[in-house]
Amino acid sequence: MFNLKQFIEDCKGKPASAVKELIGEALHDPASVKAALDAEFAGRDLSKASIADLICYRSPTLTVLKAATPPKFKTPPHNHNMWAVIGTYEGQEDNTFYRRSGKGLEKAGGKDLKTGDVVVLGEDAIHAIANPLDRASCAIHIYGGDLLNFSGRSTWNPFTFEEHPYDINLLMDYCRQLMAQPSA
Repeated sequence: MFNLKQFIEDCKGKPASAVKELIGEALHDPASVKAALDAEFAGRDLSKASIADLICYRSPTLTVLKAATPPKFKTPPHNHNMWAVIGTYEGQEDNTFYRRSGKGLEKAGGKDLKTGDVVVLGEDAIHAIANPLDRASCAIHIYGGDLLNFSGRSTWNPFTFEEHPYDINLLMDYCRQLMAQPSA
């Protein structure tokens, strides 16, 4: 049975590679991870939750959060400026990776995470996520720092790839624009 408090303790001070192993082991039983995170947020209305409302643990060196993405949700390219480990325990999270090119970005691959899959993002990773399903998808995200410290982070216009300082309101505006686009 996945124990969230013990998992957080086990992640403290560990590099991304060790955290990947920890969440990989936990995701051998994705239902147990789901049950633990559901219990952590029981009784809370998360229908209009912000990212801060989904944090299980936050310190200057580690953030653990429940990432719940609504059906057909899409984000613009963005960075975290810290490593991240993403483990999907229900549904699917599609990641598109980018690299800097000239004054913008170019696509540099992707990874579709299905239930039980884990991916590590390096400190310099730039990615966008999408939930292609008609139902919510859930993942546990672990970051090697304080995710809510937005200093130095960026968001890119998903249509022009122009870089902007990270701003949650701008990011959400881009999300709404992306979700209004016809499906490819």
